[in-house]
Formats: sequence, structure tokens, C-alpha cells
Amino acid sequence: MEIYAVKILDISEEELDKLSLLIDSEKKYKIKKFINKKDKIRTLIGEILIRTIIVENLKINNRYIRFNKNQYGKPYLKEYPSFNFNISHSGEYVLCAVDDKPIGIDVEEVKPIECEEIAKNFFETKEFEYIINQDLKFQLDRFYEIWTLKESYIKCCGQGLSIPLKSFSIEVNQYENIKVIGNNEYKEHTFKLFDIELGYKVAVCSLNKEISKNIIRLDQNCLISKYIGSNL
Repeated sequence: MEIYAVKILDISEEELDKLSLLIDSEKKYKIKKFINKKDKIRTLIGEILIRTIIVENLKINNRYIRFNKNQYGKPYLKEYPSFNFNISHSGEYVLCAVDDKPIGIDVEEVKPIECEEIAKNFFETKEFEYIINQDLKFQLDRFYEIWTLKESYIKCCGQGLSIPLKSFSIEVNQYENIKVIGNNEYKEHTFKLFDIELGYKVAVCSLNKEISKNIIRLDQNCLISKYIGSNL
């Protein structure tokens, strides 16, 4: 298992257009539709990141990389069932996790929101209590912990919004061990929380027993240069 992170930098519109020529047409069209420039950059860097990982790890020429989607829309690498990946981006960060078993990752920029009301509507009772039974200044952090853990689980399952947030519960005990409960039984998923930077929460969910303790940080400009080189 490997977890990668890229902190995004600004990219000129001209360079965005040039780099978009080196990815598949579907993703290029998606990027073009975005109005917010940061949305364009995050999506582009996410695509370049996973393609670079595939080129390096699986020795596949970029032009031969083909992605398919399952019935719920989760992408996978065609003809490589043991190569699992998941991408998430928020704020200034793009993250990607790869594993030999299904994996989910979620990063969220912590923003001041009315978390109590959201938690009451979308979280299970124990999750709600885990958040509000805490000093006010820590409630937002706990909310984002639960939110990212739940998102990483849904993404690991690969079934998208067909899994309601209230259909399962994340349990964090006094020793910070994390488990997921669905249909009144514990699932075989492993979780880990990361503090990548102040103001961000990251959660990873895997069907493997252990999750990597390290995040591989990549410089955006170096990543782009490497990707362009792989296309020559």
C-alpha cells in the first residue's frame, strides 16, 4: 500500500490546456466544464498522479492506460484487478491511495460549519454523541474525523451514494481504535486517520489488516515534469 499527496500550485491556462492533451478525452472534457480554476487543477493533478503511479509501478506506457468504471461509477484499471486505487482532493491537496485490495481515501479541508445539525441529520446516534460529548472547540475536528472515515469506507466499498451515511456507524474507542458497524456486526475494514496539515483531515479505509503509516509527498512541478517525460 502506498499513499501519495500533492499540494497544488497555480497553473496557467495555457499550461492547463497543454497538459489536458496528455490525458483521456473524458477527463479532459470534465476539466473544461469546471468554472473554478482550482477544480480544474485538482482534477488534472489527480489524473496525472494516478497515471504516473501506474507508469512507474506497472510499467504500462501512458498511452495504453485504460480505465473502466463499475456500476456505481468507481474507476478501476482495466485488466489489472489486483491494482486498486482511490483519489480524493480538497482545498490545496490531492491524495491518492493504491493497494492490492479495495481501498478508499478521503481528504477534507476543515471549514467552520454548523456541524451539530449536519451530524444529527446524517450520522448515527453514537457518532453524534462522539462529536458533541466534547468541548466546543474540538467538536469540529471530531465531526471531520467521522465524516472522512465514513467517506473512506463508502469509497472502499465502491458503491458510492447507494450506501446511505446512516446505514453504518463508525466507532472510535478510548484507545483510538476505529471500527465500522453495519447490520449490527463489525466489518473487516481497517482505518487510519492522518493529520496531513493543520486545517485538514485525511482518512484511509482498506480491506488489508495494516495501513501504511507514511504519506509520500510529491512536488507538483516535479510530478508534471515526470509525467511529460513519460509521454515523450
